[in-house]
Amino acid sequence: MDFKQIISIKADGLTYRDKEGTIQFIDFQNCRINFTKYMMKENALTEEDRIEVERKTRCIALRDAFSKPMYIEFLSDPPLRIEFKKKLFKDPYKEFRSLVEIIHKNGWKTFDLG
Repeated sequence: MDFKQIISIKADGLTYRDKEGTIQFIDFQNCRINFTKYMMKENALTEEDRIEVERKTRCIALRDAFSKPMYIEFLSDPPLRIEFKKKLFKDPYKEFRSLVEIIHKNGWKTFDLG
């Protein structure tokens, strides 16, 4: 998905237009829970550990500025990856940072993979 397809980002979630033109919504609370499941799988956490991470974390997405293309992937069901491809006369990193900042201003975090 492209950054331009995002309609709005608020404290409760992200609204975007999918490839078919349908408006979709991603609930950030669900992304937060899915992040803890991701951490459980990646770090061999127990269910008790996962619940503790869930209580403390505000992470809703994974990000990688060093990937080609760079991306932010919301841990929704299914995951939604927003790619920032290099374009003539346009710096994709500015859009990438802008989205990260908007997420942070709404009280959420992204997990840096890069």
